[in-house]
Amino acid sequence: GLGLIAAADLAVCAAEATFAFTEVRIGVIPAVISATVLPRLHPRAAAELYLTGDTFDGRRAAEIGLVTAAMPADDLDATVDRYRDSLVRGAPSALAGAKELLRRPAATDLRADLAELATVSTRYFLSDDGVEGVAAFREKRPPRWVAELDR
Repeated sequence: GLGLIAAADLAVCAAEATFAFTEVRIGVIPAVISATVLPRLHPRAAAELYLTGDTFDGRRAAEIGLVTAAMPADDLDATVDRYRDSLVRGAPSALAGAKELLRRPAATDLRADLAELATVSTRYFLSDDGVEGVAAFREKRPPRWVAELDR
């Protein structure tokens, strides 16, 4: 379950939820889930939790980056609704492109990276959705998302 939570773009939980990486307590390691978990966690927290197997709550999960937010269980549905309402306002092609940006490896050559990102940005601004989004913003109206970005 923790690997799936870490794989999600957004994850919310009840503050009182509990989690643990207990693998070391049964003589194994959290190897496979590390592919999604370790990029999310702060390194010191990952070391502490992987090595001790201790249980932690939803608030700590949010502090260390495992989840996006933790709140009282009674507020969970409203929080999910707010995220959903925000997400559906974005252009599908722009959401996909933003996800790609979030998963890009760190740049080794800043100048080359900036040149590539400027090209990508221009493609999105010139796409049907980019043109529609800018026009809708200018006209103070909701956008009507129209097309997939040519890749």
